[in-house]
Amino acid sequence: MEKQTSKIMIFFDQIKKSGLKFIFWEFYWLFKFLTLKKLANLLKILIQDKFIEPAKVNGFPTKLTVDPSTNCILHCPLCPTGQNNKGRSRGEMKFFNFKKLIDEVGGYLLEIDLFNWGEPFLNQDIFKMISLCHERRIISRLSSNLNYFPDGYEKKLMESKLNHLVVSLDGITKETYGVYRVGGSIEKVLRTVKKIKKEKEKQNSKFPFITWQFIVFDHNKHEIPQAKKLVKKWGFGRIVFIENRGDMGEELFTNKNAKKKFNCNFLWSQSVVNWDGSVSPCCLYYDQKYDFGNAFKEGFGNVWNNEKYQLARKLMSKGKPIDKGIICWNCIKNNFTD
Repeated sequence: MEKQTSKIMIFFDQIKKSGLKFIFWEFYWLFKFLTLKKLANLLKILIQDKFIEPAKVNGFPTKLTVDPSTNCILHCPLCPTGQNNKGRSRGEMKFFNFKKLIDEVGGYLLEIDLFNWGEPFLNQDIFKMISLCHERRIISRLSSNLNYFPDGYEKKLMESKLNHLVVSLDGITKETYGVYRVGGSIEKVLRTVKKIKKEKEKQNSKFPFITWQFIVFDHNKHEIPQAKKLVKKWGFGRIVFIENRGDMGEELFTNKNAKKKFNCNFLWSQSVVNWDGSVSPCCLYYDQKYDFGNAFKEGFGNVWNNEKYQLARKLMSKGKPIDKGIICWNCIKNNFTD
């Protein structure tokens, strides 16, 4: 009995250590990259977001979600891309457009998520984008299914100095993995993680921290205990379990009276720039018709405080349908926000 208890304590200690290690690196990069300009912007945004909620924001977002590609080689059934949803055009962001965006707002950003609706590694400029983030002292995070990762990409990944790589892997067997990651190969994913880990050790590199993201469904939840034991063996720094929210193409248009509500701070502190420069108010809505403007054509700053953004902020702060044409009304109407 004591031996079994000891094993359990060791297991939980390993999980705790991997979580603490991740938190350490997150804070390390935050303070390493922080500048007075970014700190001043962060304080302004926090005050406005938490206390004032103005229609016109004084400052820039502290975080951006930038989608390098809306293309993907998998066909995940709950993803709009996997469903071949026609609500958004497909393509890949050009590096000169990405640089134009960073030249405008990079001096204020703490973090960039280089993913949204597609597979980032399909964009041939992805490593140049990551490198630019590092040069501009912006924490970079990328999420991938790792089914497209040609030989040599592991070296480019180290050289680009990506801070955080999230690997989507929803199962520990070929059968369970394939239920959702349609067209994917768990063997290919694990070989790629092994290549990245080997290259990290070879270069004695801190980049990137690798997180295993496991979306929980009825068909794979029985594998959770075993998955926790495989984290280190398979080359990951930690594992996170994500609740299956349902069909991402439809869930926000159905009144569910959600049990878990959220405080929306996207409108004051974050934004989404799609592959073609179109700006979405958040990362939840897929269809292009809900976008607020185009950062490449108008400049991000002009979009950030345009009429649609100001109407959305008034709507979210007052909770009244000032303009039902603004997509943010949908979250209030369906009881998703506090």
